[in-house]
Amino acid sequence: MTAPHTGLGDLTGGWVNFDTTATGIRLVDAVEDEGRLALSIAEGGPGVPDTHTALAATPLVDAGGDGPAVGFLAEGRLGVRAAVLCGYLNRGLLTIDIHTAHPDDQRVPPVMYRAHYYRPGLPQPSEPPEGAPLP
Repeated sequence: MTAPHTGLGDLTGGWVNFDTTATGIRLVDAVEDEGRLALSIAEGGPGVPDTHTALAATPLVDAGGDGPAVGFLAEGRLGVRAAVLCGYLNRGLLTIDIHTAHPDDQRVPPVMYRAHYYRPGLPQPSEPPEGAPLP
């Protein structure tokens, strides 16, 4: 359950990956669900079939504990992979560090990648965040 004074409004909504050519998480829809943060994640990419996953997330707030959520932590399965997602807001954009492992096949190494997301329809920065590929 989210702390009583945690605002989820800055995190909620639809988020789109800046890198339209990437394989991985393309879209994230974050909604408040009975005081909790729920994520609907769409994965895919060139030559990769689309998948959709629902995950519950724990909102993260700045030191002090009250106020708007500035990020989230979510754990669960993305397809056959175990995943940990750590998302955080930075200048109106959402950055997610995605850590995945294949618990059913130890020959496949764990993977970590970072992706940057924006809200469609809102004013966008003139350039994507540092390290993010151009759309």
